Order: sequence, then structure tokens, then C-alpha cells
Amino acid sequence: MCVRGFFVLIQRGGSNLKTYNKLPAHIALRFAERGVDTDKIVRYVKGDMDLEQCFTDQVVAFDDQKFYIMTGLEHVIRVEKEKRLETVFDVSDFSERPLSTLGHLDVDQMIATARLVSEGDDGTLEEICDFAIGRSAAFEIFAKNFNRATSHIEEKDDGPIGEEPELFCPKCGTRYPNPARKVCPKCLSKSSLTFRLLSLFKRYIPQVLMILLFLALTTGFTILSPYFSTALIYDKVLVDKELHASGAADTFYFGIDLFHEIGLVVLGLIVVRVLQNVLGILRSRYIAGTVPKVVYDMKLMIFSAMQRLSVGFYTSKQTGSLMSRVNDDANNVYNFLINGIPYLFTSVLTFTGVLSLMFVINWKLTLIVFAAVPLIVTGYVLIMRAVRGMYHANWVYGSRMHALLSDALYGQRVIKAFTQEDAENTRFSSYSQRVNTSHTRLGLTQNTAYPLVGLIMRTAHMVLFGAGTILVLRGEMSVGILMTLTAYLNMLFEPLGFFTNLSNWWSSCVDSAQRIFEVIDAKSDLPDAENPVRLDTIKGDFEADGVLFEYEPGRPVVRNLTLSVKGGQMLGIVGKTGAGKSTLVNLLARLYDPNEGTITLDGHNIKDIFVGDLRRNIGIVSQDIYLFIGSIADNIRYARPDATLEEVITAARAACAHDFIIKLPDGYETRVGAGGQGLSGGERQRLSIARAIIQNPSILILDEATAAMDTETERNIQNSLTELQKGRTTIAIAHRLSTLRDADVLAVIDKGRVVEFGTHAELINLEGGTYKKLYDLQMEALKFIGTNS
Repeated sequence: MCVRGFFVLIQRGGSNLKTYNKLPAHIALRFAERGVDTDKIVRYVKGDMDLEQCFTDQVVAFDDQKFYIMTGLEHVIRVEKEKRLETVFDVSDFSERPLSTLGHLDVDQMIATARLVSEGDDGTLEEICDFAIGRSAAFEIFAKNFNRATSHIEEKDDGPIGEEPELFCPKCGTRYPNPARKVCPKCLSKSSLTFRLLSLFKRYIPQVLMILLFLALTTGFTILSPYFSTALIYDKVLVDKELHASGAADTFYFGIDLFHEIGLVVLGLIVVRVLQNVLGILRSRYIAGTVPKVVYDMKLMIFSAMQRLSVGFYTSKQTGSLMSRVNDDANNVYNFLINGIPYLFTSVLTFTGVLSLMFVINWKLTLIVFAAVPLIVTGYVLIMRAVRGMYHANWVYGSRMHALLSDALYGQRVIKAFTQEDAENTRFSSYSQRVNTSHTRLGLTQNTAYPLVGLIMRTAHMVLFGAGTILVLRGEMSVGILMTLTAYLNMLFEPLGFFTNLSNWWSSCVDSAQRIFEVIDAKSDLPDAENPVRLDTIKGDFEADGVLFEYEPGRPVVRNLTLSVKGGQMLGIVGKTGAGKSTLVNLLARLYDPNEGTITLDGHNIKDIFVGDLRRNIGIVSQDIYLFIGSIADNIRYARPDATLEEVITAARAACAHDFIIKLPDGYETRVGAGGQGLSGGERQRLSIARAIIQNPSILILDEATAAMDTETERNIQNSLTELQKGRTTIAIAHRLSTLRDADVLAVIDKGRVVEFGTHAELINLEGGTYKKLYDLQMEALKFIGTNS
């Protein structure tokens, strides 16, 4: 314990302590009542249990001298005079103790709960407080800040400590789908998403302008058509000539016989229709040539964003969900852009144009009919709000079903081996039933609500027709004008009817766009340095100093790990299953970043090295082998696409893969499926080794590279790997200790820590050592089966 370290931190302005150091007013009040200077509080955290694991509200805090725990009930009261709500904290217990009585704080997780413990100098643990497992991340951050503030930080600075993510929207209280983005689906502006989608058309402005021009012209001809087909024929052509001659009829007479007049009007209608069709064809061709390019750009953006994200992103997402975003969501956006947007523009022009003409023709009837428009619009708005959530539910259940289907298809061998076909059928039936229920609910809502809106439209149509008939009988309106208004009314309601599909498309599109932009906007857990260090050649000096890494808060897989390996050396990593060996090599390859500590390569922090240079010089042969869909040759040259066939064959020979490849039907051109179906585990592993050989990396990582091979093949590959390792830094993980006997140094990992480090000769002579125990156990097992290594 060193309070001096605390003051050094304050002098440095430790930014990691600036957040969560100001107590809320109602809590600060209770601390102040007990003589605590709340301005000096360094850090606090809220808990939800007492030491007897009974749910309660708890505040844990510390300042430069003491450590505090306040227990009670936090609740809301109504202040009647001011007519407002106020948060208060009723204290049931309060304790304080000097910082010097506490040691190193750590979070100890159990099944559903966790606890904050203090480790003394003698290794004894003292339980400080308990809390639910969901609060582990907050207490982990609190413990790290406490340990940092009360240690000799002037001797070593481990970098900034992260903050507890804000999980809920402060405006509506909805939990964020992705706390890293802090985007609330309920509060998100739907119009902003639409405008962002439309911004994808920036590269295609000339084409968009042409599409709008064709839409405007087509709409204009459409609006004029009812006049030619109704008013002109009824009031101008089919009028009594005697009435026209006497001036009793307000008509425009062509001065030719009736049949020629009808023919002239029909010809005019044909010309209008032809022009409409020509413009429609041109519009459709422009749309079909532009929108697919936009969707292509969008899919490329999604896929590129996925490639940019770290491995941690994929471990938290289901494959089916991600595939839905690339395919289904992009197609939903495509349908909206190619169908919704053009027809929305047309409908707006049609609605405004027709409404204007109806007011000019007869404003009284138009006002009567227009009274139904607010009811129709209100109905569509209510429907739109209702179905948007249902569309989202459809997507969620559908993506889960796709993920289950993908899981079942890839796991058929395991399913059949354990005769779990019926269980999988039941599981799929359950997921499929949820999809069915969700779709049924959406269908019932639509098929109930939309006919009601249609009823309002039909009622307005009958009102117009009835009122117009009365005006015709009174001589206040001609039959042609009535028929024209009736036709225009249908045209007026058609855009409103289109809003039915538009609301569906728009709801589905916005929901899909939100998920698409969630991926595009996602930030990688492995950010690039502002000015990355470029390394043309890498020597291979690795050093890990005080590394801590955890996949889940409070559950470190690698803790306080320190080791080093010189360039050109071979480091063997030994340990039990789950000790953290594979995690360590993933950290060295920067597939993950450590939560604390540093890893350097040739004296540079790997976070500062350009990722392309780092990955290009590191070859990994993992125990988890993946072969892409394609030929065997393409899979081998995956790390070097420009490699020649001769180089591919040379690498395959070195990996002892050439003999089985040439026996395949198409040799090196034999196609393998996802994951390398049709090949045995040992054959896939040899292709993986050949892929690393052809890469010719400066650093070679072997994670159980020969685990799936027989003894003879393993011996041949070990000889090849020995040649490959010359002049390279090699980090090898193996459970068969005999394969690591020639390593320059060995590191024994136990519970995420390096417990032993040295050569094989040094460790084998270490009495009571972990390495010697493991080695002796393997030798005994080999003797038992009659094999001597």
C-alpha cells in the first residue's frame, strides 16, 4: 500500500479517474452527513447485495485516506409542493476503514454472483462486498482504479483503464443493442436513416435527375388522361349539336362528324399512353441500372466493415445474423429504393396535382371528400407504428432460425453420432414456430387494419358520387365533370393506398438500414495507431510485460504474464487445457489486445505497428483449421495469391501433403467445401501447414500443428518444420512435450501465468516442477501403451 502513488496519479491528471468520481447529489448528501468530504472521492461504484447476498442498494467508494461502504435503499419520492419526483437514499448501514488496511482488490466470480475481495501480503483473502454477476464489469473497473491509485504507479504506468459502458438510453430507458455505439432504436430519427440511405446516391446524381424527370413527365400525362377520357368525350364530343348551336351547352365542338371526333379523341389517348409507356420504360431502365449499383456499394461497405472488425466482434455475433445483414437486409433496402422511392415521388406529384385540379373543377365537392383524408392518413400512421416492431421481431426470429440451421448443417456428424436427430427437429420446430407466430401476427394485423382504411376510401367515393349526382340533376355540373371528379378521386386515393405498401417497405427498410449501419459504424476493438510504425523487416524479438486479458469482465484468462523470446529462437508453450496458451498466441498475433500490460515486437508496442506489416510477417498454424470453398491450390496460396503452382507443390511437399493431393480426382484443382469437407482432420491440418510455409513469415506460430496426425507423418512434418524454423522466431504450443524438446526456451503456463521458464534440461531437473510432472506423466503413459519415445 502506497498513498504516495495516489498523489502521483492526481498530479499526472489521471484521466482514468475523472469519470465516476462525482457522487450523485442524493448519495453525496448521505456521505456528507457522516463527515465525508465528497469532493475528495476518487471513485465509486454501485452494488446490489450485502455480504449475506440479500438484495439491497450499496455504494462503495474511496478517497485519498479511507474506503467507504454505504448500504440502504435507493428509491423515488414525490415532492407534493413542487410536483416533482426526487431520488433519495435511506441508509441502513455505513462503514469506513483506512486504505492501509486493504490489499490488492480483485473480483471473484461465481455462478450467479461475484464478490470484491482484498488480497493481503500473506495471500489471505478478505471478502469486502457481494454483488450480482451483471455488476462484475463495474466492480472490475473500480478494483483496477483502486489498485492503480494505491500502488507505485510512478514506476510503471499500465495505460488507461476503460469505463463501464452505458447500457441504457438516458432518454427512454431502452437497453442499447450495442453499448459501444449508444444508438437507441426507439429514439433514433427514422428520417435521418432515410437521408443517409439516399446519400448513397451521391455518385449517381445525373442518373437520379433523369429518373426524377421521367417520373415527373409520366405523372403529368397520367393526371391529364382522365380529362381526355371523360370530360372531353362526355361534354365536348357526345353533346347534342342543337344545344351546342344554340349556345345552351358550354362545349368545344370540333366541327366534324361524331365518329371522326371520337376517333380523334381516342387517337389522342393512344398518343398519351404511348408517351407514358416510353417514359416508363426509360425510367425503369435508369432505375434498374442505378439502384443495383447502390446496393452493390452497400453490400461491399458491409463486407469491408466486417473485415475491418476484430475477431471479438464475430465471437459475439451469430453467423446467421451476419449473413442476414449482408443478404436479406441489403435486399430489403434494394426493394425500397427500386420500388418505394420512385413511387413515393410519383404519388406525391399525383396527390398534389390531382387535388389542385379537383379544387379548380369544384372546390365544394373536393372539401367534402377531403375530410376523409386525415382519417386515412391517421390510419396509415397507426398501422405503420404497429407493424414496424413486428417487422423487427420477424427479423430477430428469422436470423435466430438461420443461425440454428447453419449450426445444424455444419454439425451433422455430431448430431448423427449421438442420435440427436429428433432433438434437433424439436429445437428447429420451436424456432420455426416463433417465426410462424410472428409472421401470423403481422399478417393478421395487416389484413384487419388495411380493409378498414379501404372502407373509409369507398365511403368517401360514394359520398362524392351521390353529391355530384344531385348537382348534375340541378344543372350545376355536367356529367363529364362528375365522371372526371370520380376518376380523379380514385387517383387521389391511389397514392394514399400506395402508402400502405410504402409503410411496409419503409418500416422494413429502416429496420434493415439500422442493422446495416450498426455493422458499418461499428468500431474495431483493435484500433490502428494514428501514426503507425512501418516495419519492412522483422527480427522477431517478442516481449510481454504484465499482460492481463479477459474475454468476460472479472474472468481473466491471462493475468500478470511476463515473458520474452529473442529473434530466431523457438519458444515452446506448455500447460494444461484452458491454461491460456492459445489466448497468449492470439495476443502475440494481435487478434486481441490485452486489457492491461504491453506486448512489444522488436522494441515497438504491437499496438503502434501497422497491422498489415504485423500480420504479413506472422504465420499461424492453428488447431482450428478452416479451408475456404475453392481448389486445394487456392487454399494453399491463400496467404500469397500470386504464388506459382510450382511454389504450391513445393510447400505441399514440405507439409507432407503432396502424396494425398495427387491421389484426389482433380489433384491440386480438387474443390473442397466450406471447412474442407471430404478431407480428414490430418489432411486439412497438412494443408494449413502448407499455407503457412508458402507465406514464408518472419514469425511462425504453431498451435498444436501436428495434433491430428499419426506418429510417422508427425515425424516427417517436424523435420520440415525444423527447416522452416531456421532463422525465424517460432512459438509452438503442444501437448506432446516430446515435440518441444528442441525448443530454445520453454514457458509453462498455469491459470494464465508463467510459472516456469527455461530450457528443457533446466525444467526437467527442477524437482517438484510443473513441467517435470507433465513430462513424467506422458512418459508413463507411453510406457503403458508399449511405446518408447
